[in-house]
Amino acid sequence: MEHSKLTHTLIGLTLTLALSVCFLEYKTIAADNQYISSSLVELEDEVIVEINKPITPPPPPPPPALPEVVEVVKDEEIVDKPIILIDPELDIDIVVNVEEEKPIVEIVFDVVEELPEFLGGVEKLYEYLGKNINYPEQAKDFSIQGKVFVQFVVWKDGTIKDVKVVKGAHKLLNKEALRVITNMPKWKPGKQRGKKVNARFTLPIKFRIS
Repeated sequence: MEHSKLTHTLIGLTLTLALSVCFLEYKTIAADNQYISSSLVELEDEVIVEINKPITPPPPPPPPALPEVVEVVKDEEIVDKPIILIDPELDIDIVVNVEEEKPIVEIVFDVVEELPEFLGGVEKLYEYLGKNINYPEQAKDFSIQGKVFVQFVVWKDGTIKDVKVVKGAHKLLNKEALRVITNMPKWKPGKQRGKKVNARFTLPIKFRIS
């Protein structure tokens, strides 16, 4: 009997303790709900600050235009066609021929069928030399005499070219002989097989004090 009373007493204490704990938990939950509600109200009263949107950078500038490629013709390259240049001010087409001129090769004959001849013959040649040779005064003073062999080419048009002394006597006499021959008028050109050609001729000039 006593054992049964003790059991009922313990059960009653346990229930009382459980109810006390439940009451305390309820108060705690109610207080938390009130705090959360008051916090939400405060949050609604706060100032909302907007965050600026990120500024989009401007697009990069377009790449620079590539320079115009100009083809350069090297000097050693052969240009088949002439170059045409246009003057914008005069509006005139200027044609430049870029073809190189080929050198003209002239043949000089040492021996020809018909020799070159001074116009008028040998007599006119001696007459020309006698009138135009000036005996150097210094050569006269020192009695310098001798024979000068002058070589030259009678061109096919009769002109005298390539005058030189092949055998001289004295520099004073050589100089005078070269001067006279260089200043000679045109000759009658030599011929080879009936055609006028360039012919080499050697003329002796004798300087003598009489």
